[in-house]
Amino acid sequence: MRRLRYIFGAILCTIALCCGGHATAQESMPTTLPDSTSRTYRHVDAIKQLTIHRDTTRAKDIWLDLLRRDSTYAPALYYLSLVDRLGGEAVDYAHRAYTADSTNKWYTENYANKLILSGRYDDAIPVYRRLVRLDAKNLQSYHALAIIYSAKRMPYSAIAILDSAELRIGYNSYLGKIKQHMLLDTRQYDRAIEEGKRRVSEHPYDVEACLSLAISYDASGDDSLAMRTYEEAFRLDTTNVETITALVDYYYSRGDIRRMLDYEERLFRDKSIPVKDKEQRLEQYTNDTELYSQNYLRLGSIIVGLAMDYPTNRTFIKAYAMHLIGGGNTDEAYDYLMRHIGDKEATVDDYIMLLQYMMFLEKDEATVEAMIAQAVERFADDEQMLAFEGFYYTEKGDYSRALKIFKRGLATAKKSGNDKLRSQWLGYIGDTYHMMGQEMKSFMAYADALHYDQNNVPVLNNYAYYLSLTGRGLDKALAMSELAISLEKSNATYIDTYAWILHLMGRSEEAKRVMLRALSLDGQRDPDILAHYGDILWALGEKFMAETYWQKAVERGYDSEEMKSHIAELKQQN
Repeated sequence: MRRLRYIFGAILCTIALCCGGHATAQESMPTTLPDSTSRTYRHVDAIKQLTIHRDTTRAKDIWLDLLRRDSTYAPALYYLSLVDRLGGEAVDYAHRAYTADSTNKWYTENYANKLILSGRYDDAIPVYRRLVRLDAKNLQSYHALAIIYSAKRMPYSAIAILDSAELRIGYNSYLGKIKQHMLLDTRQYDRAIEEGKRRVSEHPYDVEACLSLAISYDASGDDSLAMRTYEEAFRLDTTNVETITALVDYYYSRGDIRRMLDYEERLFRDKSIPVKDKEQRLEQYTNDTELYSQNYLRLGSIIVGLAMDYPTNRTFIKAYAMHLIGGGNTDEAYDYLMRHIGDKEATVDDYIMLLQYMMFLEKDEATVEAMIAQAVERFADDEQMLAFEGFYYTEKGDYSRALKIFKRGLATAKKSGNDKLRSQWLGYIGDTYHMMGQEMKSFMAYADALHYDQNNVPVLNNYAYYLSLTGRGLDKALAMSELAISLEKSNATYIDTYAWILHLMGRSEEAKRVMLRALSLDGQRDPDILAHYGDILWALGEKFMAETYWQKAVERGYDSEEMKSHIAELKQQN
């Protein structure tokens, strides 16, 4: 602030001297103040208002008044463009200042910057080229032009600009770094390597320069030099995250998982890396079943370390529990999950995972239901928890209790005014009524569900399938099923429904073609799809293949007695 006052004091003194002649002795100084109505005085006053008093409004008023008197007054136009910063007015002021004095480097640079900020790259190019002519040693102008050409997908023009900068002002490491990246993008690997070598020779202890050279060797396919240079970059700074990440990627791409995990462990131990990044990296490895199984112990040590470093992190708790389960330590996994279910950070997903595991371990019903009650009490209004509770009692065959739970969810959805949620709960209610054998109530619930969300795919599918089983309304069922598979094209179950309805309508040839797609998507695992395909083949007279698919259905879990009865009924009909 003291510096600003000094500068503006000097400006005012200069104005005073200009107005008062050339006296050199104290007694010869002018005794009158400078003309406060002059354009220069008022412009300086506006700058003082802006920089010293922080009064932007007052400063703008002065400059706008000056422009009313002289619309080409460049200093006022320039400062107004700085005050407005962005938007059409800022660009307009900058353009008018530049037009008024196109030889002024500051006006030209300001206009060019404003054009870039407004996304007008084509307009900015000639202005930046003028800047280069005005000041051939200004690095920013070359940099800006290179970035503009890169943004316009003209990398060769960008490289040419950077080459021109080097010819005019000599080598610059910063511009060299940009050029190296562009050379890599344009697959000019030899030039990229030469640029990288030059940067390393200029700055031998610069990790980033060494790493960029390694990347250039890697891109060119020179594995031995790439590996040696990556490792050299690591030796320069063993804590550099960018280098370690590059080494992880390098060894992973080469299939050297042992070396990759050596560096990966460093990333997981690094406290500077955000926890979210660690979660994503771990999920990448645990989701790769083959890699996980082949490196179970190494990944296990990483998981254990994360569970210890972040003892309440839900992702790492789940990963450690699943790791224990994968190793056959089922009791230890159960105890571990039970210890952490009381954490204040525990979520609905944690409870559902524990409950599913309890059911897998076949814990007694009283224990499971006590845990469900605890979860529902803790997350009373959570739709996911309510739905899980309802599905649990549906699986038990306690349909009345499940229906009450689903209706409680519906009431909550009504209060929230969320139509999609209302449709979802009505769908669950319709499914439950169907299992209770109350088809009319089931169909009414489905119709209400579609009233609130006409694209509720599970409801469209179930309503269509159960309606087709009655032998009535097949046209309506087909339309709903067709909409379902148009909304979710890769669901084998929904395609099976559509094919089955076609079959019931006597369009078995068409049904066969559709069902082949369902079988392909499902991998011939679903016994119901296999059984349906067998029925379609039987209707087409392909009896040997029909019996083959019926047998496959039984092998996949279809009730054998029910299948025998079904086949006998079909044969009797013939």
